[in-house]
Amino acid sequence: MTIGRKLSCYGTIIAALACSTFVLAKPNDKENNSEVKFTSRTALVLVPTLVTDKSGNHIIGLKKEDFTVLENGAEQKIATFEEITSDAHRLSRPKNPNEFSNSLAGGPSNRRITLMVLDLINTPFMDQANARKDLLKYLTQSMDQREPTVLYSLTRSGIHVVHDFTTDPRVLVAALHKVKGDTFQMVDSPEDVEAMTGTASPDGSAGVDPGTVQSEADKIQAMMEDAELNFQSFEQRLAITYTLQGMQQVAQALAGFPGRKSLIWAGGGFPFSVSDNTMQLAPAGRDSLTDVLPMYEHTWQLLNDAQISLYPVDVKGLQVVTVPSASVRNPGKNYARNMSWRQMDTQATLQTFASMTGGRAYCNSNDLVKGFRDAVNDSAEYYMLGYYLDRSKTKAGWRRLAVKVKRDHVEVRARSGFFVTNATVDPENSRNNDISSALQSPLDYTSIALVARWNKFEPGKEPGKKHVNYEMHLAPDPALINDADNNHVALEFLALAKTPEGKEVDHPVGQKVEAHLTSEKLAAIRQNGVAYRGALDLAPGEYTVRFVVRDDLSGRIGSVAAPLKVE
Repeated sequence: MTIGRKLSCYGTIIAALACSTFVLAKPNDKENNSEVKFTSRTALVLVPTLVTDKSGNHIIGLKKEDFTVLENGAEQKIATFEEITSDAHRLSRPKNPNEFSNSLAGGPSNRRITLMVLDLINTPFMDQANARKDLLKYLTQSMDQREPTVLYSLTRSGIHVVHDFTTDPRVLVAALHKVKGDTFQMVDSPEDVEAMTGTASPDGSAGVDPGTVQSEADKIQAMMEDAELNFQSFEQRLAITYTLQGMQQVAQALAGFPGRKSLIWAGGGFPFSVSDNTMQLAPAGRDSLTDVLPMYEHTWQLLNDAQISLYPVDVKGLQVVTVPSASVRNPGKNYARNMSWRQMDTQATLQTFASMTGGRAYCNSNDLVKGFRDAVNDSAEYYMLGYYLDRSKTKAGWRRLAVKVKRDHVEVRARSGFFVTNATVDPENSRNNDISSALQSPLDYTSIALVARWNKFEPGKEPGKKHVNYEMHLAPDPALINDADNNHVALEFLALAKTPEGKEVDHPVGQKVEAHLTSEKLAAIRQNGVAYRGALDLAPGEYTVRFVVRDDLSGRIGSVAAPLKVE
């Protein structure tokens, strides 16, 4: 997709910034992550922390002095501290028919949000039924009627909204019944590989007895096995990409809501392995995953920034790997050992991802409803600790976190690390991907509060088209202005129209506006926010228009979709 100059003079910033030409930044040269180059702004590291007794009951009333935060073993000065008690409140979208907002109304600032993703990419078809069954059981028997819950599914075509935020379990139950399984599994299981190649652990060639001359049939078999492994490696790359993209979109959709969020990821495991020491990808396949490492690290950044705790739920339930299924025609002598190793590796990755985000993993159990219930309860009461990143430490990589409490007989759970690389501290590194993701995702990104509305329709310059005026309004937000750099503001506004079938009508249109504000314009923005006016030239028909705004100083994004009918 091309993001380029289309309507450089259609857009204006009202009463604050002058019209500016839309500019595309050039791609950065290949970065060197051995050392981090910090941007000008100070980075605040937030660490949601749960403190419970041995029975799992939350410990309340602790003070800042009771906590110690360590980064790579070095104590950090706690700069911000808050004890949070969240509550379930009904949430709703604004009702004005000509206003389209990415914000939700209702409830206090510390509202609790639970999100479920049904992963159909990494889950065998038969196990998808178990996932739906367990979700239905939770929704019908355990869910709090007031709990705001959203349900997404992840398929090869991306994230899909099964049902938006609601507190009525009956609605979610009805929506879940409509979810169809996906018979296509992105990454072949060992049973699938064995069924196709005839060996439990193929190494790319069909071995023959020493000293035996390979027949033509053996050569063909070797070629088939090699092609299968190459294809499996390619499929693994796709599965990793789709999974990380899905996580990024979910994180962007929740980033604007304050506090700790619980993300229940129900599936058959992740399509990669990770090292619990460095948190780097450790793929078991034959292909190098260097190209997806920046995406992987950016995913961690977005999950951390959104204060998301991951609760992976292995929907395969209790597993006993001893006897191969009927689909395996020629099990190898190491079949049971290889399958057991794969199962342990999958579960270890789920456990690692959960602990590194402050969540919990649930696997090898037939009572998965407990996982859903715990994910909700964990966000009810917790402490939010914050400290400023030491900019003198420029070594890139995974930084371990540890939180200790001066209280006996308690359990402390917090996310236990984060990445610091040029890709995670410099917003420009992810600019193009973030904008493309916001324009294409079905989810509204919420880091910047955005309201879009339609204005007047006028005859277009081209015959048969209408000139459709719109306005994008940003609420007053001090974080948009870098006062340490002479009141620097850098915002990008974009709009993309699509047909009901999802086909893009034209390239995205909009502007990039960058300025150092005078005292008068600064006062106006602080009081009234920022309003941007633009226009689209469209033929008669029905459309969905995705509006996107990005703060290029921080990398934050807001987006919202609006229906449009041109007559």
